[in-house]
Amino acid sequence: MIYRPQREFRKPEPNLDIFRQRVAEEGDGREASQAIEVAIVAPPPQIRTRLATKDGDLVAVRRRTRTIGDEAYNIQDSYVPLSIVQGTEWMTPEDVARGTNKVLSELGYEIVQILDEISVRMPTPDEVDRLGLGPGTPVAEHLATGHTAKGDPVQVSRNVLPGDRHVIIYERTRRAEEDPK
Repeated sequence: MIYRPQREFRKPEPNLDIFRQRVAEEGDGREASQAIEVAIVAPPPQIRTRLATKDGDLVAVRRRTRTIGDEAYNIQDSYVPLSIVQGTEWMTPEDVARGTNKVLSELGYEIVQILDEISVRMPTPDEVDRLGLGPGTPVAEHLATGHTAKGDPVQVSRNVLPGDRHVIIYERTRRAEEDPK
């Protein structure tokens, strides 16, 4: 399975969420699906730090367990300050075809920059269960912190990828103004 985080800014096709679009682009005919839960929680410390929330502030979390065919592909849990998304479509536990990042943009919180952090570790018991992992299988954790043009952090997505079924591919393009001449 190929994981390409740089595709985050691509516009989804109408009536096809970005995850299903990515799988369809692979062209191998596999079916993609995801189970979505939405909750209001006190953010874990690593999320609270990245979102710069205060003690006592609540966040909304969209917990997705994604599958391709019959195999768990990844976990993606996205956290946003509750004050931004309360009462919006972002809070519905179903696919948002135009994408939850588009919903944030419509609310005045367009994500224009993402800080990516990738680490490799052993999974938690919850991750073993959600991903159906065998004993001794490590995971890659990708934390993606999305910022607005003002530099304000607005969303942290925590992606957990089973180490026995993924290749992470990053594409880099040098812009002309960055060319060292």
